[in-house]
Amino acid sequence: MQRVEKKFGRGDIIWLDFTPTKGHEQSGRRPAVVISPEEYNQKSGLLIACPITSKIKGYPFEVRIDSKIKGAILVDQIRSLDWRERNTKYTEAAPAATMAKVKRLINLLLP
Repeated sequence: MQRVEKKFGRGDIIWLDFTPTKGHEQSGRRPAVVISPEEYNQKSGLLIACPITSKIKGYPFEVRIDSKIKGAILVDQIRSLDWRERNTKYTEAAPAATMAKVKRLINLLLP
């Protein structure tokens, strides 16, 4: 039987392992929101994501999320990750309004 590979795309909320890290970077197995498009993710074997934390601190680059996953998307901790090697699992799609806020903050960081 052929294995069907999940195709992760922009706006997907996933679980994956962020370790190894250094310093103040988010680490461990945690949720994240994918910000790269599906075509890039499939062709490169990488995806670009922002980790989600359950500890909301009110930082300017946090976007709150309240769905199956509750917490804050850390837009300023963008990471490029090999999703095949990090045991990535799909959870749900982020609401469009949440992704609009994420995109706005990314544009502030990377004009």
